[in-house]
Amino acid sequence: MIKKILYKQGAGLCLLSLSLSWVSTGLADTSNTPPPESDPALETALLYDGNGEGVEIKRRITHDLVSGSPGTEQVVLWTMLGPTYWSTFISVASKQSGQWKSLARVNLNGAEAELDSVGADGVINLSAKVPGPNDPICCPSQPKKLKYRYVQGKLVEATLGGRP
Repeated sequence: MIKKILYKQGAGLCLLSLSLSWVSTGLADTSNTPPPESDPALETALLYDGNGEGVEIKRRITHDLVSGSPGTEQVVLWTMLGPTYWSTFISVASKQSGQWKSLARVNLNGAEAELDSVGADGVINLSAKVPGPNDPICCPSQPKKLKYRYVQGKLVEATLGGRP
């Protein structure tokens, strides 16, 4: 009987200790600092058509895609977050007179992607996993390299060995 009581008390103390560690971990991060890629003004510009609930910027790279333009262009890999869905996009945005403007975007259609680089020739390079024939909607598994180029206000797939 005493053995059972001690066992129950030990289990209770263990759970209490575990609970306190979770609480203290949550309390330790009270800074509320946004992630390094967060930019509320850019996030608003990315949702220019009003679709979606929120934006999570994954990565952005500054690159001169429009020679002679007054602003600074950024290639942005981001996720549109809805109440029951998500969708990954690659966009080109420009900051002109202190305001972000979305110039073009492409839905990556269920792909999980990483923005690798933007080449000197303006080719946007992504490493992606795209949905395979038997993949559930959540979990694309087929590796694929994606390449885009910003041309005349649109993002188009770049072809190997040349322009789109």
